[in-house]
Amino acid sequence: MDHNDLIELVARDLTQSVSQMLVEMGSEDGQRFARRALVKFATQALSGAPRVGGMNISTFSDGERHALAQASAIVLATIQADTSRPQ
Repeated sequence: MDHNDLIELVARDLTQSVSQMLVEMGSEDGQRFARRALVKFATQALSGAPRVGGMNISTFSDGERHALAQASAIVLATIQADTSRPQ
């Protein structure tokens, strides 16, 4: 799988998870929890952890791990942009 395809796929999945959190927890709590979870996701991916979230990534290359972290950063930036936009 291409690096950019992996980023897009993971970002899409993370976005769905965050959307579900927002619905279940409410906007403020959901955003706070999602931010922490996304940072943890990226940190674990980059630190060489064998599992990230529910995924076994023990065989992922450094490039694939970096793609996971990039996807997390994209979703995190989207949340930040959404919360800083005037309602």
